[in-house]
Amino acid sequence: MASFGEDKMAIKTPAFYEAANKAAARIAESGTDIERLTREVRMGSPDQIASEHQKQQRRRMLENLYSEEREAQQAFERIIGGNELQDANYLPRGALVARAVVRVEIINGRGRRLGFGSGFFVGDGVLMTNNHVLKNEELARASEIQMFYERDLLGQDRTPLRFRLNPQKLFYTNERLDFTIVAVEEESIGGPEGTKTTLAEVGWLPLIAELGKVMEGEWLTIIQHPNGERKQVCARDNQFLARSDDVLWYSTDTLGGSSGSPVFTNDWLVVALHHSGVPRIEDGAWKTVDGQDYNPSIHDDVDIDWIANEGIRISKIIERLRTDLEIATHPMIAPMLNVGVRDITSRLPVMFRGGKLPESLVQIARTVKVADYMKPADGEAIDTRSGKALPVAVPALAATVSGDQTINLTLSIKDGVVSVDSADMQGLGDLEFKGQNGRAYEKSAKLRAPVDPERDWVGADGFDPRFLGRGAKTVNLPELIPEFAAKVAPLRDAYGETFSDAQKEAGVLNYVNYSVVMNAQRKFAFYSAANVDWGMRPYLSGRDDRWMYDDRIARDAQVDNSYYKHNKFDRGHLTRREDLEFGADPIAATISANNTCTWTNCVPQHSRFNQNKQLWQGLERYILENSSLESQFKLQAFTGPVFGLADPEYRGLAYPLEFWKVLAAINPDGDLFATAYLLSQEEVVDDHGLEGAERDRLGAYRTFQVPVAEVEGLTGLRFTSGVGRGKKPLSDADPLARTREPHRVCAPRRGSGQESFSRQSQDGEILDFSDIILG
Repeated sequence: MASFGEDKMAIKTPAFYEAANKAAARIAESGTDIERLTREVRMGSPDQIASEHQKQQRRRMLENLYSEEREAQQAFERIIGGNELQDANYLPRGALVARAVVRVEIINGRGRRLGFGSGFFVGDGVLMTNNHVLKNEELARASEIQMFYERDLLGQDRTPLRFRLNPQKLFYTNERLDFTIVAVEEESIGGPEGTKTTLAEVGWLPLIAELGKVMEGEWLTIIQHPNGERKQVCARDNQFLARSDDVLWYSTDTLGGSSGSPVFTNDWLVVALHHSGVPRIEDGAWKTVDGQDYNPSIHDDVDIDWIANEGIRISKIIERLRTDLEIATHPMIAPMLNVGVRDITSRLPVMFRGGKLPESLVQIARTVKVADYMKPADGEAIDTRSGKALPVAVPALAATVSGDQTINLTLSIKDGVVSVDSADMQGLGDLEFKGQNGRAYEKSAKLRAPVDPERDWVGADGFDPRFLGRGAKTVNLPELIPEFAAKVAPLRDAYGETFSDAQKEAGVLNYVNYSVVMNAQRKFAFYSAANVDWGMRPYLSGRDDRWMYDDRIARDAQVDNSYYKHNKFDRGHLTRREDLEFGADPIAATISANNTCTWTNCVPQHSRFNQNKQLWQGLERYILENSSLESQFKLQAFTGPVFGLADPEYRGLAYPLEFWKVLAAINPDGDLFATAYLLSQEEVVDDHGLEGAERDRLGAYRTFQVPVAEVEGLTGLRFTSGVGRGKKPLSDADPLARTREPHRVCAPRRGSGQESFSRQSQDGEILDFSDIILG
């Protein structure tokens, strides 16, 4: 059974439950056994499933669509026979269609991001999405869309173009049919110069009211931004099951953030506006994929057993617009309502201003511009140790200049990252530089991008379990055993954000690209969990650490700077600042890095320990370069202290002597793998103290590779991967566990009654990267 879902904004809100319950009620009222029908459709062909009336409508539509009767007849026979062979132009035509599909970033009037949806252009400067994505003009006024948030032919992340909405010019919404149409500003905001695209070059998807565009049993395609991710296409396992007066039901695989996506036929005609999944309901309760009653406090949307998807019929949306004379006569809407299948010139599924394909889109093979890629003259940058291509990090900057200028840039490779040499940024005069979000900043030694909790933390996604992939590649936040779960610092409402009782109890603090759960008794984090992307690294010059409280938990559950003064303690990051120096442009990357400077992400580490642990600091990069999937520069990093009842105290507060790290990535075979490590500062503290004279000693920073299961035993955390019935221990993906038995002899540390233990054996100690076991 395919997985289905709703957009992240609506999850666990009344709108989410209402939409899904209405969808389930509609199926029940229709008397359709959707699961039986799904099986029958999979086994049969449209000829066996569709009624004669539906077949006649379909034939007439094809006759109008194709210029020759012979072509129409061949297409009809292919469809009713279930033949899925397509002309080779199916793919480039789909790429043209995909240009009109955008990501909707939903922002309220206070600048808080509420989530993401999808949308698509249906007229010249006219966007369509769901009513539950953009409910009113106020929300539309603050929100924006992002075009080309996707990957190109070479797998590189494209720089998206951002457009504001203009509800004053056009806004219309209908709650019953769950659709909203809104005008889009003509010019983009932000973005590198030379990459801007006008709306005239994007085009729009015609809405055809005529019946016969699709019949039961045919295959459908959805272009979407699932979970707000880069644009994706679901082109198989997508069958039209049944219809009612207002909706279509289909088995398309869609995920969160897909609300507002267009549903296409094989001719790339839009037949529906996707808006909701249909949950399995038994005895009045939603069911999960493993048969449990759905509990919003412990289950995610992917855990729900979705049995179908529901989309609003395009013919019904057109009918509604035509019957409302005020909107039907609007100059931006009237041209949309009179488009028929015969108006689609040469069966091109996209329309443009003046009825002509823009010159920039005529040639399929487009020249790769320097603005899109910056690489050494001889091609890709290659890491000499691993032989792999390296991600190229360049500043996504736009320099405002008059006339043409030539600027020579030197690409430097340092620690495996390619960046623009800072010397080349000198002598550029008073040029104004802008980030992708349009905010201007000075060309200075340090980029000033301070963190605003209300803007950056409220609604932040935090750690993304699906960062490496879905299904078996999903890596979940750690679970605490009950004894430790009772010690979690509970959330409280702050920065204008309110939390449910379940959220407060769980205590997950979401930041930009990482999440933290705090131990209220010890006042340090149980863990910090981060998404790390080494493929989106703009050039950053300098750093400016400004440590902050997080008022979403009590301040007395946080250790501030007073603990670190006049001693040999450094403020040690759990999630490393360097790991989060990524983003769409330098400003986004700097905010991501700066937001690691929170007291919740800080632990006391001896100055010698914190500043001289090159091996520990380099683990992430080593794993990416030596064992990760080719061109996959992502990993997930979990870090935290080992808490012991006998930990030494300083200034009335016990501090940890050991730290752990669990790293997950995708190996060259495309499978998930995970490795675990322990690092001790016990000997550093013993030798150097916190306030007394120091004794020089080599080898005091000891790093061990250990099984993931050993970290679980030391911390009371449980690491898992997968979802639903496929959920399993992350230790199953640990190559160390597969190569040898657990090998450490454990004994109590510093007395009895510990919460955790440390090793006496030196087996597994890492002296350099070559000691690490990755397979």
